[in-house]
Amino acid sequence: MRPFARPLLASLIVLAYAGSAHADSYSVDNLTLFSGTAATSADEVLRQNASRFGLPPGLNNLGLVKVQESLTGKHYHYQQMLRGLPVDRAEIIVSIGKNGQLQKIFNETRHISDKVDASAVNQLYNQAQISEDQALDKAWTNMKVQHPLVAAPSSELVWVPTKDGVQLARKVRIEAQMPTGGFVQFLNAHDGTVIGSYSTSLPRRGKRSLDARAELAGPVLDRRAATKALNDSQSAHGRQALQSGAVATATPSGINGSGYAFDPDPRTVLNTDALTDTSPASAFDAAYSTKTLRDLTVTGGVYKLSGPFVNLKDIESPNTAPSTTSNGVWTAKRGNDAFDDTNVYFHLDQSQRYIQSLGFTGTKSIINRPLDVDTNGVNGDDNSHYSGGAAGSDYLAFGHGCVNDSEDADVILHEYGHGIQANIDSSWSGGDTGAMGEGFGDYWAASYSYSTPNGKIYHPEWAFSWDGHGACWDGRLLNRTDAKYNASKTYGAHQSVTEGGVSFQSDELWSAPLYQSMVALIAAGKPRANIDQIILEAHFGLGSNIKMPAMATAIVNAAKTLFPSDPTYANTFQAKFEAQNILSSVVSGPTISEVESNNTTATAQAITTAGTTVNGTMSASSDVDYYKIVLPAGKTLTVTLAPNASSDYDLELYNSAGTKVASSVNGTGAADSVSYGTAGTLYAKVIYYAGGTGATSGKYTLKASW
Repeated sequence: MRPFARPLLASLIVLAYAGSAHADSYSVDNLTLFSGTAATSADEVLRQNASRFGLPPGLNNLGLVKVQESLTGKHYHYQQMLRGLPVDRAEIIVSIGKNGQLQKIFNETRHISDKVDASAVNQLYNQAQISEDQALDKAWTNMKVQHPLVAAPSSELVWVPTKDGVQLARKVRIEAQMPTGGFVQFLNAHDGTVIGSYSTSLPRRGKRSLDARAELAGPVLDRRAATKALNDSQSAHGRQALQSGAVATATPSGINGSGYAFDPDPRTVLNTDALTDTSPASAFDAAYSTKTLRDLTVTGGVYKLSGPFVNLKDIESPNTAPSTTSNGVWTAKRGNDAFDDTNVYFHLDQSQRYIQSLGFTGTKSIINRPLDVDTNGVNGDDNSHYSGGAAGSDYLAFGHGCVNDSEDADVILHEYGHGIQANIDSSWSGGDTGAMGEGFGDYWAASYSYSTPNGKIYHPEWAFSWDGHGACWDGRLLNRTDAKYNASKTYGAHQSVTEGGVSFQSDELWSAPLYQSMVALIAAGKPRANIDQIILEAHFGLGSNIKMPAMATAIVNAAKTLFPSDPTYANTFQAKFEAQNILSSVVSGPTISEVESNNTTATAQAITTAGTTVNGTMSASSDVDYYKIVLPAGKTLTVTLAPNASSDYDLELYNSAGTKVASSVNGTGAADSVSYGTAGTLYAKVIYYAGGTGATSGKYTLKASW
């Protein structure tokens, strides 16, 4: 039997339904694109497509929680609910263009097994639960919190989907200074055990996991005392702000200052590899530029680096207050914290103004507010990070280990890239978002560096041209076109990957096609602004658990939508994603030739009679069986798969174009069933569930009815 690749599970969440293929649409993973489909309202779109996306006809398990606007339309976010509580990171998003046409539907709602009926859900809900305080204490102990809080801990009850149903959980968020950092933990609501977790602190280097907390030495802080200290500090800051009138607003002051900056970094400006962190101060003199620091806050004759888009403040250790001046002129150079302040303020403020120049203003804004920034934080480590959270409580922090991270625009803009993604898509997690987040950050920095005078000639392929590629660390590359995507893998942040004998960083797999597209398009005479506009726009209307093919498809589609009369943009992105095996020239799924050639016993045989039952055998976990089904017009197909009691096989259904149109993933020994109502040639696919504990081989029965 010919084996076919089976994607591994990215987390404990199972994606149970990928959408159907209609004549006016096609699906990639959990993203379905439409063309030529009128949409009267998002509610009506969902009602019309309820069966297609596995939703109840009345949509009674959904609640509209957000309407977001972008350059091309509006995006309606619906949260899946169960017994009045949210199903975690389970949403369906309907995107409707300005022309009233349905653009896309992103479906991350979860298939809840039929075995989980109302009484079972009620039993789970009514079972004794740990209290909120108990959940916070357990999560605190798991993290070994040793550094002050930057936000108050929070907890909420959610449902976490599992393969066979759901689990009631306490979703606990704790945000502390680095190196403790921030984490979201999912604790079993009944016994407090950890179900899953993810980091909300996104550093430019080094993976972060809850298990790594064990490496921290030192005493664990008292949760209640740490929370009180945070509340007292916030109250004091609030009183000071009210007394001074320095309440952060997004209103420009019109008062500018000036200061030195590296633009983008000293090596690129001077076009030399010779500079190191220990080079004499005079070696950097020619690399400084005097920059305008726009819209500063002036209180009582004191100029502060706080404006409508950047607010410097002391957040993390070491405790160093932001610099101020009495005349708005900063003259400090590297080695003085005041230089780090002006360098960071200039680059972040400029990047936000650039984003607004692309059209992301007003209701379409992305971080159009004073973002808190600590230019000397991260406990002095050679690292930097974006700390996520609710909009307004997130922040950036830069470390001073080795080369100060705040001296390199690549680092500054990389971290801002994390903020861009988190502020567009608050559900950005799971799937390949780890690698894509890092890769996008590298691209966002490279896009700017490439636009500077020496950006095209001084190692344009280097990410972190000054902070990396030296004694401190190796940095990353933007030209890893030899890195190839493997659909059976999930790509987290900063992973070392070997594919086809080629070793690379997971982050480089995503930055390469973005960067290579930019270089090719600029060479073709296209402005950088259009390229960045496409990539930013593509992030709207998406949720969690995004894989690279879906994100790449969204980018290609955004190019088509924004520049319909110029196919160069879409074609270039498509070609670069194909070069990395992220996209193919055909819709993902088995080709007809693959199915027909897989013609062993009981496989790919044509089923043309209703009620036909066939028997199959799985000899290994890598086996895949296909069954060709010819569905007559006017009929609805139901395919049922019954495995032996100790085996766990899953069922998928594909149309003749190779697009998955339905799937079922019930547990060990349980039957799977899918239905579909469009006539034509279909293919039922039987696969072994890689995450299960059942037998890796055994018999099954498949029945096709209509």
